[in-house]
Amino acid sequence: MNLNVALCESIVRVCGVPADQVTSASTLEDLGIDSLTAAEIITDVEIRTGMELPMDVLRGLNQMQTVGEVAGHLQAGVGRPPV
Repeated sequence: MNLNVALCESIVRVCGVPADQVTSASTLEDLGIDSLTAAEIITDVEIRTGMELPMDVLRGLNQMQTVGEVAGHLQAGVGRPPV
């Protein structure tokens, strides 16, 4: 499964927001995503994709502001060994 698709589906599932509100330009704040919710979303993405994401991906999320930034950050973390 594509990471971007998995991320958007996980945001919809975990946050309960309508799918049409989740775009790459959506801000995490507007979607009600805080650090705890972000951790839930990342866990859901891992389950959906079967990929284990390194811990530094999760730590870096507090610097992200849009869904597009998170997707890019996740994609960059894939293939690196867990920290």
